[in-house]
Amino acid sequence: MERQIVLIDARPRPLAAVRVTTLLSRWPNQFKTALDKVYDAVSAGRVRQTGRNVMVYRQRPDSQVDIECGVEIDTKFEETGEVVYCETPTGRALTTPHVGPYGRLGASHQAIVEWSRSNGYTLAGVCWEIYGDWEADHLKLRTDIFHLLGS
Repeated sequence: MERQIVLIDARPRPLAAVRVTTLLSRWPNQFKTALDKVYDAVSAGRVRQTGRNVMVYRQRPDSQVDIECGVEIDTKFEETGEVVYCETPTGRALTTPHVGPYGRLGASHQAIVEWSRSNGYTLAGVCWEIYGDWEADHLKLRTDIFHLLGS
């Protein structure tokens, strides 16, 4: 089955998130701590979750990455501890669905990188993932991947 990569005009999605700067290789062992802080704010009624988990990644020149790890919400709120209001990027972006284990997300990201090069697009170094509902069968997990285009 051929992977579907689509060019879209991404619109902002409001998020309640924790910001982390780390090495991408360390993130799989760190994201739960950040996401737990967001869910603590949701449980305490300080933030109202209306959607899915989202992670936004912004490449840095020092090999680290700035990450916003959070959940979709419907309205702005006052900062609560480390949980802040932010939005997903806006502008032209490439997107593809990833269906399968999270450990294989890298292959879907790489497919977008290769497709962009083959089709004359430049990526901006900003990408995000929107996670679908949990599935016990990891082969059914869906994550929508987006890469913002550069100018």
